[in-house]
Amino acid sequence: MDQTAPIKQQSADGVLTCGAIEEAVLRRTDWRSKSTRQGYEALVVQLKGYADDDFAEREVDEEFCRGFTNYLLANVKPTSARSYLEKLRTLTRQMKKRGEIATTPLDDIGSLLPRAEEVEKVYLTKEELEMMRRAACPAESTKRAFLFSCYTGLLKGEVKELQWDAIRWSGNGLVLVRPLDGDGGMVKVPLIEPARGILSEQERDYAKVPTERRDDHVFHLPSNTTISAHLSEWAREAGVKKDINYMTSRHTFATMALRAGVDLYVVAKWCGYSNVGTAQVYADLIGRAPADSGTILESAFA
Repeated sequence: MDQTAPIKQQSADGVLTCGAIEEAVLRRTDWRSKSTRQGYEALVVQLKGYADDDFAEREVDEEFCRGFTNYLLANVKPTSARSYLEKLRTLTRQMKKRGEIATTPLDDIGSLLPRAEEVEKVYLTKEELEMMRRAACPAESTKRAFLFSCYTGLLKGEVKELQWDAIRWSGNGLVLVRPLDGDGGMVKVPLIEPARGILSEQERDYAKVPTERRDDHVFHLPSNTTISAHLSEWAREAGVKKDINYMTSRHTFATMALRAGVDLYVVAKWCGYSNVGTAQVYADLIGRAPADSGTILESAFA
């Protein structure tokens, strides 16, 4: 499908409407993952909830975005509201780049986004991560995937969708190739020894699966509810007195890397953020670290 075809519900003067946003989501075929597509579809559902009967022709301007922000904050968690607004900003910027709209309504109202630093970031220290590594988990698949995410910064949806072709050899060794949010770029995350060890374990298990049953996914995980229960029981078994969830793995990766001296810009890219400001909260947690090359990541978990 032609990704540059004009939006049918776009007005002649390039005004952005809710209907145009929905059509842009529906017609897109190059989603990086199923979870990414579902995230943008969820954005459309939220827009319909706010715009109500006037959805198709409702103009999306700065006033609309202010109202939409208040609607989100009244109905979802601040982190979810921020995620929806960032998706809306990314989508409208892409539409402007393709010439489908004249302006993007979120460019000048970034202050409306919920402040990520207001939400507590629970992360594991190096000692706590080692405690988790040594402790038994109700499911080995959950344990390996979570630890791998602590070493790479992958989100739960991303680690579920991870396939073997994203693991590649680069000039400096084995890397994980992951997309950047919004801008269509890719970034290489260096895979340190613990992450490589987990991949070796997964590869050995993968080789035992009959060819006709292989689906190229690195990890096979249970439902989100089951994963959450596993994490809580695992943390108790390990003696980690923190209320952890899967996001704890990304927070652990980012804070460990910054403490080791990796530059904030590099950490943001490794986490898949096209905007370095999204990762600023991690620097605020520990104090900004000096710039250095990605090779020092290995020392963070040593």
